[in-house]
Amino acid sequence: MKQAKRDSRIIGVIGALYPLITLALIFAIWAIIAAAVDKPLIIPSISATFEGLGRLLSSGDFYAAAAFTLLRTVIGYAISLALALVGAVCAALFAPVRKLLSPLIAISRAVPTMSVILLCLLWMSNNILPVAVCVVIICPLLYTNILGAIDGVDRQLVQMSRVYGVPLRRQITQMYIPLVLPDILTSVRSTLSLTLKLTVAGEVMSGTAASIGQAMNMSNLYLETDVLFAWTLVAIVLSAILEALIVLIRKVCVRWSDA
Repeated sequence: MKQAKRDSRIIGVIGALYPLITLALIFAIWAIIAAAVDKPLIIPSISATFEGLGRLLSSGDFYAAAAFTLLRTVIGYAISLALALVGAVCAALFAPVRKLLSPLIAISRAVPTMSVILLCLLWMSNNILPVAVCVVIICPLLYTNILGAIDGVDRQLVQMSRVYGVPLRRQITQMYIPLVLPDILTSVRSTLSLTLKLTVAGEVMSGTAASIGQAMNMSNLYLETDVLFAWTLVAIVLSAILEALIVLIRKVCVRWSDA
């Protein structure tokens, strides 16, 4: 038993080392390319980038921009998830709804992201645009994944619950939610980072005030490549934090469903 626990810990430590090794390789390649190019305006060094990051962290505008971008990301994702859940549940229950939504979802997934952003520039204000872009792009992805998770529930289990007269509320709380929730959270994890990217892209195109996108745009305009790289690192860290939160929530939900 002790040996098994020891082996499990060793495997866990080794597993934790892989991301660090990957990160070290990325920084090594970055350093080599920056030294070979030797043009900070094109590729700044690692030290210059972290100096730029230090300047950002000492500015109050940095925290406002990061906070508002996160807020837009969360709002856009919450709306997308709510619409996708309602649509997927209705499509799973009613075949006509599924048939009506199918071509709409297919069209939404096929529309280029840049077309969505450019059209939104014509139709709405700069503050709303990043949220709207997220909803248009993310909602169809979530709808497809959630509907697939619902369809993946064992049909024999569903029929058995109906034969034995299990109340619908109990079917939902003790069968559908425990079986579907892990897949939904996996989908959430895979699309949340994409939502942040879309939010930043929308902010860049629309020049949304108090945002990471606007800050990136300004650093590009003034040829502050080190600051642009620093903002990119900030966006990556924020994405990692959001994904880590979803992983934590998924673990809690899996334990709850197994209980």
